[in-house]
Amino acid sequence: MRDTFLIRMLTDDEKDILYQLMLGDKESGYRAKIILLKEDGYTVPEIRRTTNHHDSNIRKWIHRFNEKGIDGIASKVHKHKPTKITDDIENKIIEIVSNNPRNDYGLPFSTWSLRVLAGFIFKDVHLVDSISHTEIRNILLKHGIKWRQQSKITLGNSQDPEYHLKKRGLKN
Repeated sequence: MRDTFLIRMLTDDEKDILYQLMLGDKESGYRAKIILLKEDGYTVPEIRRTTNHHDSNIRKWIHRFNEKGIDGIASKVHKHKPTKITDDIENKIIEIVSNNPRNDYGLPFSTWSLRVLAGFIFKDVHLVDSISHTEIRNILLKHGIKWRQQSKITLGNSQDPEYHLKKRGLKN
């Protein structure tokens, strides 16, 4: 039988909050995981096998999210509220972005993605209570740092249209 239980379209901010909830308390974390898996196209039985939760509970949390958004799945003790981003916090974010994740922080990758950077700032550095990848993108742009979705955060910007091919040694 085909799973026809649907989830509504998630906003980028909701996705950011769901990823942060996964790092938070256990209850909100598993609920957020259910929503993200469903949004990625998993069926309720596939989510059950991944999370080890009963189908009726999975459907309940998807239904609550569809009706109430984040408030429908977040534990009462873990409500999302925006954090005031001060100039000091912005400067620390710029400092983190300027460093190599592998060499400077011992992470298993050498370039930042906005979502990973948001998680690192929230979970590992404890710089803010919450921050979205959109907020980070805006901070970077404010400081003249370009974000390239297909590659990585760059502090310099070449005008050569074949720059990335040359850099990777694919073109002389």
